[in-house]
Amino acid sequence: MVSGTRIDGARDGDRLLITLCGSLDAMSVEALQSQLYDLARVHDLIGFGVPVRQIHIDVAGVDFCDAAGLRMLVAARRVAEARQATCHLHGPQPHLRWLLRATRADGLFAISGPEGR
Repeated sequence: MVSGTRIDGARDGDRLLITLCGSLDAMSVEALQSQLYDLARVHDLIGFGVPVRQIHIDVAGVDFCDAAGLRMLVAARRVAEARQATCHLHGPQPHLRWLLRATRADGLFAISGPEGR
């Protein structure tokens, strides 16, 4: 894992709660993506038959995101879609909101937090 970049996860009923902190860039995204998939698999195994229907990603602590980071977020959305789940982004900083709007990826997520929908 790249120093300063972190992912944490927890399960709450049918919700998988993921917190991302640090930089989402080419240096960190491969390790983060691997951890994201591992979290989803582990929580499927311990979910006691309750499928994940919502993936909530807290990105308030993301201080940088480039195209590789955006691809990772879109991949998380695809994972949610494959599970017939929704994907939510919470608290994106202005730079990430701009990137999502500029690439038209903002329509892929339910976005909440300051200035969210």
